[in-house]
Amino acid sequence: MESYGGKCPEIDWTSPALDDAWKRFKEHVELMFSGPLKDQDEEVKISYLKIWINPSGRDILNTFEYAQGDDKKKLKTYYDNFATYVKPKSNQVLARYKFHNRTQGPNEPVEQFIRALINLAKDCNFKDTNEMVLDRLVFGTNSNEVRKKLIGKGSELTLDEAIRVARTYESDQSTLKSIAQPVPSNDVHGVQTQHRTPYVPPRPFRKTRATGGGGRGKPRYTRSTNACGRCGKGHNTADKCPANGKECRKCGKKNHFAAVCRSKSVSEVRSPEEEFQDFHIEAVHKKKVEGDQAFVDLHIAGASESLKCKLDTGAQVNVLPERDWIKLRSRNSSLEPTKTRLFGYGNTPLEVKGKCSLRCNYKGRSGTLDFFVVKANATPVLSLKACLSLKLIQLVLTVKSSETAESIKQEYSDVFQGIGRLPGEYRIKVDPNVEPVVHAPRKFPVSLREPLKKELDRMESLGVIQKVDEPTEWVNSLVVVEKPKTGKLRICLDPRDLNKAIKREHYQLPTLEDISTRLAGSKYFAVVDARSGYWQICLDEESSKLTTFNTAFGRYCFTRLPFGVHSAQEVFQKKMDSIFGGLEGVEVIVDDVLVHGPTEEELNRRFRNMLQRARECNVKLNEEKCVLAAQEVGFFGHILTGDGLKPDPKKVNAITNMKSPTSKAELMTMLGMITYLAKFIPNLSDVTAPMRELLKEDVEFVWDSSREASLDKVKKLVAEATTLTYYDPTLQVNLQVDASKYGLGAVLMQEGKPVAFASKSLNNTEINYAQIEKELYAIAFGK
Repeated sequence: MESYGGKCPEIDWTSPALDDAWKRFKEHVELMFSGPLKDQDEEVKISYLKIWINPSGRDILNTFEYAQGDDKKKLKTYYDNFATYVKPKSNQVLARYKFHNRTQGPNEPVEQFIRALINLAKDCNFKDTNEMVLDRLVFGTNSNEVRKKLIGKGSELTLDEAIRVARTYESDQSTLKSIAQPVPSNDVHGVQTQHRTPYVPPRPFRKTRATGGGGRGKPRYTRSTNACGRCGKGHNTADKCPANGKECRKCGKKNHFAAVCRSKSVSEVRSPEEEFQDFHIEAVHKKKVEGDQAFVDLHIAGASESLKCKLDTGAQVNVLPERDWIKLRSRNSSLEPTKTRLFGYGNTPLEVKGKCSLRCNYKGRSGTLDFFVVKANATPVLSLKACLSLKLIQLVLTVKSSETAESIKQEYSDVFQGIGRLPGEYRIKVDPNVEPVVHAPRKFPVSLREPLKKELDRMESLGVIQKVDEPTEWVNSLVVVEKPKTGKLRICLDPRDLNKAIKREHYQLPTLEDISTRLAGSKYFAVVDARSGYWQICLDEESSKLTTFNTAFGRYCFTRLPFGVHSAQEVFQKKMDSIFGGLEGVEVIVDDVLVHGPTEEELNRRFRNMLQRARECNVKLNEEKCVLAAQEVGFFGHILTGDGLKPDPKKVNAITNMKSPTSKAELMTMLGMITYLAKFIPNLSDVTAPMRELLKEDVEFVWDSSREASLDKVKKLVAEATTLTYYDPTLQVNLQVDASKYGLGAVLMQEGKPVAFASKSLNNTEINYAQIEKELYAIAFGK
């Protein structure tokens, strides 16, 4: 056998890597059959194969069961059976264990690490392979700098972006090392460049001309003439190439190394100059199983029906079946031609009809999405990018640092227990000219008597109220409110007469607009509120007697500042400002405390400072209502985010679900709710003008189609309300105004982003102004 030109193929059937051993053996066999034994017929070659597989292999061969139609006279039949035999059996648990424990070696190139992760993920059956590879890349990288950069991108991070950051960092580090190397003093007669990934494939030998200096007109050579396109090194003949028979770690093909591989790198995006782009959309050909998949109903601008879409974070583009496009094609969008190719499950090519742009909205979050229209019987698909842009999903990268907001809260657990006692006592000042009033006890239902007595006893045990046996000039009534969720009673003072005598301090309360000017740059938020708010302020003895109230169980008075007292809110705000004022990133509106910061670490530092101040001043906070280290929080009827201010979804839903009013009173209530969100809606006065006409005294209330159209437009604008950026005093302000026949509109802009919208309706006199006068009026209004 040796006379045929070399050693016979051999295989060790006990090898732990039997799959690789079979590949090498088969490759050797094929070389023998295409070389020394190429003239032999197939039956003879099968005989040689049976000899080379040795007795152990023949024992395995005898166990094969051949399907009907298998030709035992064909080599392919034997190859296929052996390939099935040596294929490793998938163990999902073991595969996931290997995947989650895979880290980048100290000197391992990032390209090799990424390829290893993708190969390991193949047997893990993850629902979202890209997301798992992304997590492993972030947590498994050997560079802390890369990890910090990736985590810093937050929810905007994608696998493609993570790979780009890792590659760029590796390339930069390599360049810095090469720059730092000392340059030898000897004359240089040749330069050998070592390329790091991604490597530009070798090009044919060519000459170029120098474009400057003393070398003008002299040819220079871009690369060596004997560089091999398969290994990247120089050698005399092709049979000396070390890449012969080797498998590329990048694309899996043979006879070349990964360094010179011409295939695209992992998740590499083609440049805009390329004529075609290929994308794989596996979800298009999968059967619809909603049990383990996510679907949303998108509202398309101009469409009467919603579009049901599947969320596919593995898809690179948005896909719209042709049948759905036909329903939407008259909706102010045209189908544009495209050279992009799409492939479904199993690399099945999809027939792409074109590309369209649709204005989509989901629960108040809107954006323009590009869809590729395909001829396929499937559900519309939303890509990862679209899901993130509409905030349908959230990419969560959690890194447990040595200190978290939760751990800080546990450290200050005493701040979340009991009722606080702020420094000092408050004296209620009354006008002596106002005559005191004494109220008789109010009657309550029999069913509330026992719960009322228990609540009074509880408040007395807490030191909030105390029994009064002596005569007092003022005796107030009691208000009892049953909480709908818990059924517990809330006891409040009804000091309507007392309030007429109380002298207020007229301390200015902050508004959300005041606070929002200090939120620019903040990305993380925490919200807490003071437990039992006003009760944390003690009353002096004289003021306590003023709060005496009557019950069926006797008279009581408050020892703490009660709810309902005319001056309570401003007094409490003044106290809280004196305690937390000056703390960086801490804002207070009455009993709500907001902590904000540009990073989670900075937020935690500020959160700790706030809790320390609360401990020092005996302020107690409500643990049940804490929101810690969030990127979005609800605060005073709005949503605070790192990008800006958004309307509360509850208020948006309340408006979009409102029925048409049937009276002027209902219309006034509805317009009041809409006006609350006026700063999010451009030119609101113009849109609501037809509805406001009905509020005039001499106009009969008739709700016709023009009013209904006005209401529908308002609902649409509310649902599509934009995020308002926080006002930054350090940035230039741009005021844009407009004037129409019935109203004025203005928008405050910074860096091209809206800070706030405003609008004003014109009265009968102002409507008659000349247009230039209206424009000037709009400028004055905007200021």
